[in-house]
Amino acid sequence: MISKDYTYMSIDYGINKIGFAIGQLITKKATPLKIIYNGKNGTNWIDIEKLISEWKPNVIIIGYPYSKTKSNFTKKLDLFITMITEKYIGSIQIDKFSEVLSTEESKVIYSDMRKSQYNIKKKDDLDDLSASIILESWFNENMIR
Repeated sequence: MISKDYTYMSIDYGINKIGFAIGQLITKKATPLKIIYNGKNGTNWIDIEKLISEWKPNVIIIGYPYSKTKSNFTKKLDLFITMITEKYIGSIQIDKFSEVLSTEESKVIYSDMRKSQYNIKKKDDLDDLSASIILESWFNENMIR
């Protein structure tokens, strides 16, 4: 699952919107990629499949809020992970990774970016930034220095 030749994608899943980031091991850096908005019928699989087809990741890391109890959100996330795993079985490695504090960290980074005049459309559009934090955290935890 770890190769310098691989393209890594991360996902910060949300019921209303899903953040995506892309990264690679040479720099151990991830870049916010896109936020896909879900519709009233649920997960926007059409846009997700287009994005995955365009970037062709070898590995997808999905942020996961590990806890002792399963919330309604966690159940929906588990279903999303099951569906994406089934769609890409044999072609893309899917892995869960703790997303503890990724949203809070993205808010701090957002604040710093606003101070430096970086343009973000809405304060709530942090999901792709959260996805990049998840991926960089995964790189840092899984790489031998």
